[in-house]
Amino acid sequence: MRSRSESNALSVHAIAGTRVVILGLNLKQKDDESGDSSPSTTLSAMLSGLTVAEDANGADRAASESSLPEKNGQPPSHDMLVGFAIDRRDISSGKSTSLNFDGRPIQKFHYGDYTVEPGHQYEYSVRRMIKAPSRSRYSFFSRPKYVAVGSPLVVTVTTEDPSTAKHGVYFNRGAAGSQAYAEKFGEFRKWHRVNKYGTPHWTSTINPLTIPDPAKKKEACAWLSRGLEEALLEFISQVLRILIEAGEINFTASEAS
Repeated sequence: MRSRSESNALSVHAIAGTRVVILGLNLKQKDDESGDSSPSTTLSAMLSGLTVAEDANGADRAASESSLPEKNGQPPSHDMLVGFAIDRRDISSGKSTSLNFDGRPIQKFHYGDYTVEPGHQYEYSVRRMIKAPSRSRYSFFSRPKYVAVGSPLVVTVTTEDPSTAKHGVYFNRGAAGSQAYAEKFGEFRKWHRVNKYGTPHWTSTINPLTIPDPAKKKEACAWLSRGLEEALLEFISQVLRILIEAGEINFTASEAS
């Protein structure tokens, strides 16, 4: 499903798959004092000189204002864009989730949300983020580093549900999800020594079938399958039911059990 929403300052294009929603963002900038806006200025150009990172002490630091591009001979103001604030709401449950990690701005114009579920309707609200003013209504200890400004631009999409259509496409989690799998089930990691190309070294695996906890074993297998195993078994069951009803296969009571 595709959906698009646009305002005078911002546009959002959302493309929903089965378990992912891709957001394409574009920001328009006022080019003169008359208030006329131009779609020619994209987010990639505006963020080319500004990147939020962490210093050695773990504190946020941004590129100095002197390194940012000037506009009409004037240095950038404190309310210059530093990224986006994106919130997601599951319409059926009403649960809202911020997609900004630790309150930091999302500095991408192509953002992927890989935490959605099939057959759900989601509402995404997008706002601009700026550095929090030094003088604000927040106290010193509660003042955020970045704040969202402006009216939110909302776009709504529904993810695909492969179980409801005539044909369904399923993808299990492979190498692309290995890091997340290791973080989720790393407590069951086992190390073993291998001799590859004559050079012995240690390597580790997390085999879901050898997890001793039955509940965790089931959870790990389901996480890796992501619906693929379940869909295959259901498809085989459908074929067997059709063949039995057509008299092509005959089962005894013991065989059917």
